[in-house]
Amino acid sequence: MNSEELKHRIKNAITLIEDGHSLKIGDLTLGCKDKNHLSIIGWTSTNNMDFMTEQSALNELIEIKTLFTKMTIASNELANFIIGKQIEYCLNYDSGKGSIEICKEINNNLTWKVDFKN
Repeated sequence: MNSEELKHRIKNAITLIEDGHSLKIGDLTLGCKDKNHLSIIGWTSTNNMDFMTEQSALNELIEIKTLFTKMTIASNELANFIIGKQIEYCLNYDSGKGSIEICKEINNNLTWKVDFKN
């Protein structure tokens, strides 16, 4: 997706998100619980959670945050939209039958939703 397509998708997403919908933009899904909270969901590239570690999950969460930061740099509308909102970054796993939340970060507080064997 080029820069202009990204800006256009973000502009449309903001309208939908304000109405309580979520929308996938690139590799991230953005959604609002209410006017004060924004969730940013990224999906793990791991095909089998048995091979995931805490460190690999943390690396993917960092990548989610980096991608979202790049979006806010590319779109002034998105940068303005998030002002005053609590941002929740989530790493999820698509099991094929639904989504499994692996971890989330709110205000630099990391919460694990799964236990790793290693």
